[in-house]
Amino acid sequence: MAILFFILFFKLGSAPIYILDEAKNAQCAREMLQRNDWVVPTFNGELRTDKPVLHYYFMMTAYKLFGVSEFAARFFSALLGCLTVLLTFMFSKKYTGALTGFCAALVLAASTQFLFEFRLSVPDPYLIFFIAAGLFTGYAYLQQGKLLYLLLAAVAFGLATLAKGPVALALPGLCLLVWVILRKNWAYVFSWKMLLALLVIAAITAPWYLAVHKATNGAWTQGFFIEHNLNRFSDPQEGHGGLFIVTILFVLIGMLPFTSFLGEVTKARKAVFDDDFIKFAGIVVLAFVVFFSISSTKLPNYPMPCYPFAAIIIGHYLSKVINGDLGLKKYPLFIVLVVLFAVPIGGYFAIQAENEASRVSTIALFLLVAPLAMIAALLRWNNTTNYLRIIRIAGAYSLLNILALHIVYPVLYLQNPVAKTLATVKKYKVVLSYKLYNPGFNFYLDQNVQKFFDVESLRNAIAANPDAVVISRMDNEADLQKLPLKKLASHHDLFESPTTVVYASYDKP
Repeated sequence: MAILFFILFFKLGSAPIYILDEAKNAQCAREMLQRNDWVVPTFNGELRTDKPVLHYYFMMTAYKLFGVSEFAARFFSALLGCLTVLLTFMFSKKYTGALTGFCAALVLAASTQFLFEFRLSVPDPYLIFFIAAGLFTGYAYLQQGKLLYLLLAAVAFGLATLAKGPVALALPGLCLLVWVILRKNWAYVFSWKMLLALLVIAAITAPWYLAVHKATNGAWTQGFFIEHNLNRFSDPQEGHGGLFIVTILFVLIGMLPFTSFLGEVTKARKAVFDDDFIKFAGIVVLAFVVFFSISSTKLPNYPMPCYPFAAIIIGHYLSKVINGDLGLKKYPLFIVLVVLFAVPIGGYFAIQAENEASRVSTIALFLLVAPLAMIAALLRWNNTTNYLRIIRIAGAYSLLNILALHIVYPVLYLQNPVAKTLATVKKYKVVLSYKLYNPGFNFYLDQNVQKFFDVESLRNAIAANPDAVVISRMDNEADLQKLPLKKLASHHDLFESPTTVVYASYDKP
């Protein structure tokens, strides 16, 4: 846990708030705190309907504790990452033994995607943790019938619903229902206890959903449930579509290095799925992967609530390998070795191709330390135990994670256009924008960005505010050339198609 705590918290605030989702979520919480408004989420002074309110509450609390900063915006995400791994260990230990719990925790703690997501100011860490907590305690209730477990599950599912909406209740509920059907535990379902659990969920979720509906005259409700739930399932949003296999690839790549053993897990499935808890974990993984495979919008973070349960399955396999019940094949290590070489080499050429960051492209080569560590592990393969072999795989991949998250990522993302132009933008009293602009600016400004969508309205605003700066994109340059503006800076958005451009009035020296 100490190593995990180090990976998640060390240099947590070193990378700028730049990624679109991070910027909008962190700034929304900041605006709510400034207004002391615990009901209506806004970004740039406008209603934000993308997500419910839970993660804003946590960020607002962190801002009060630590001040508004990158570290504060991400603090509770990182803390929940530690708690998710701890919870996975505890329930795996309870139902399958300490060794499976340890291996499951190791699988999660070595996953780059898991670590990266829990170092971001986004709602997914909250969703993942509370769904995991709800499923673990819900399973415990169905196994033992204790009211405490049911109430804990209800609280967790209620908070998960406040984190990301109805999907946080529907999918886990489906998993638990499937388990009830398979085990015929109907007595635990048709009970006054279940009614009490539903009342607890309603007591947690209903007050805010009703309050925001009333405060926005239904605008938040319509925007969230129609646009950000139904439409995301039925149609690809922001270009994030793809074949059904994309979701499977997200999980396989996101949970490396230990998904390299998936072939062996499949071959040994009868031995691996010899326990009820592992079978339940399989149901959870299957439900989330299938649901988000048929969803039209596909993103790497969508299936992540199943990561703790996939880790449990792989961890159970690894525990059997350590105990000598199953053999440890060598080929998964070569898969990991190829990945460890591909990441720094591919990263170098990808950064080199990005004009804004090409001067720091050699930093990706620091990651070559990880494959060298893996080679050292392979050279000592015949002179060690399966336990140490697994630890060395995790260790080599953890080197990659530490170097990537603590060194490469912060240096790379400091090359973004917001960081490069922020000092210039802050010299001006008024910040205007024309059509789309990079939302990362908002988190670092002490004012809202005034938005304009036609040239004449912007012309009038410039005339009324000669000491104004205009931020826009290069594809709007033809429109902006009609105005008395001079270009101050132009920087391509990192690994994206737009180019951010900053203008000022000719009247400003």
